[in-house]
Amino acid sequence: MVDPKKAYEIVKSSPEIVGRHDREAWLDLFSENAIVQDPVGAGPNRKNADFRGDRDALGRFYDIFIAPNDIRFTVYQDIVMGNEVVRDVYITTTLPNGAISEVSAYLIYRVIEEDGELKIDSLKAHWDFTGNAINLLKNNGLNGIVASNQQFGGMIKTQGMSRVLEYCKAMYVGILGKGMRMVNEFATAVNARDEGSFARLFDSGATIEFPAGTSMPAADFLKQKDLQIKVSGLRSGGWVTSCVFDATAGKTSHHGLAFFEFNPGSKKISNVRFFWGK
Repeated sequence: MVDPKKAYEIVKSSPEIVGRHDREAWLDLFSENAIVQDPVGAGPNRKNADFRGDRDALGRFYDIFIAPNDIRFTVYQDIVMGNEVVRDVYITTTLPNGAISEVSAYLIYRVIEEDGELKIDSLKAHWDFTGNAINLLKNNGLNGIVASNQQFGGMIKTQGMSRVLEYCKAMYVGILGKGMRMVNEFATAVNARDEGSFARLFDSGATIEFPAGTSMPAADFLKQKDLQIKVSGLRSGGWVTSCVFDATAGKTSHHGLAFFEFNPGSKKISNVRFFWGK
């Protein structure tokens, strides 16, 4: 059993280590088989796998996106549920030529025990890949164009073209805008108690975790009395759409982050996970 407080301390140390550019300490936070998806929808970065020269994929991820840049985190909310830590953050990255990238992201860390120590086993970063690329160019002018070209060239040199192409899949593969529309339809159906519209959104056998870690059949969700949900800050990456939510039922209220997972075949919701703080 992972101590939630200790799991949170491990996660909280990550941006602090990034800020001081300690490569070995950052990599040591992760388990031997850790996977980082940043952003979700792009190809995963696996530790101790996908070797090229003497560096693994996670080490190359650090060398491209962390080492040359100044990165600062603003944290809006932290939620700890079991061995998972969810963060609503705003990440400001100053690139080597002074261009600034600003990303609003929802992060999910999963922490495990490995050889008697707590390690991050997975990190999933949910943010708008295409929107961020456009804003980098729009907000920084020529500096943004130069920074984009330099980073793209560095990715090819360090990762190879096949990995770059996997990374760029975040722009066009997945549920994308349809997922955001369906999440809005989900909230509308819940608030109206519209069972027909609600059912049409879900795949056969779909589940809802309300909260994360406590699963129920999706069909049972509307049985909760007086439940009302508002969603905002929607974004899609790969086959997941994420958002901020506020849920009320009588005198009970919850504020947090929700993650809607879609079946790539049916393009319907297969699982929803709601995370909220105490």
